[in-house]
Amino acid sequence: MEGKAEGQNRRKSERIDVAFTLVYSVKKPYSLRISLGLIDDIDALMINLSDLGMAIITKHDIPLGTELYIKFNIIDLCLTGDERWRHMEITGDVVSNIILPDVSNRVSHRIGICFINISSENKIAISDFVKRNMFPH
Repeated sequence: MEGKAEGQNRRKSERIDVAFTLVYSVKKPYSLRISLGLIDDIDALMINLSDLGMAIITKHDIPLGTELYIKFNIIDLCLTGDERWRHMEITGDVVSNIILPDVSNRVSHRIGICFINISSENKIAISDFVKRNMFPH
């Protein structure tokens, strides 16, 4: 890219690599939900997270612009007691879809999601989680 330093992070918010399971459903367009047979919640793996979005691995080819309803739990080992666990429900738009190398004849997609409906409490909780769990480089 012209005008960008090589390796420069274009993200507006710190992002951390994670390995959380989640479930999502296609919220819009509803026709996609029907045509793909995605009526029920779909399991996926969250691979990174920030207060602005996330990346997931899924077996479904979800087009750009699709609105997803996402449910997951954050487990923060830096905290204790009830503060360690938090349930989140967030809506986001698909902003990227990369086909991953074929592993054992299963096609997977790395889906980038930008949050469009997140409570201020969840946004703060994610931001604090990322800050607490960042490893020094």
